[in-house]
Amino acid sequence: MIICICRAKTDRDVLETIEEGAASLRDLQRCGIGTDCGSCHNMLQVMLQSAAARAAVARPSIPVPVSAEHAQ
Repeated sequence: MIICICRAKTDRDVLETIEEGAASLRDLQRCGIGTDCGSCHNMLQVMLQSAAARAAVARPSIPVPVSAEHAQ
């Protein structure tokens, strides 16, 4: 699906750019996505937030051991 009409960028292009490290709208713009009319900015923000949420869920949480002296 085309997300950025002005630059003919698809959802796959956007997701690939996010997977390569883009974490903000500005990062995407540096890669040539969303730099013209801005009509895609809302969708780009949604895609960034969704990717961040997926990454947060995918990261395993590491339990922090509680020492005996702090347990009291």
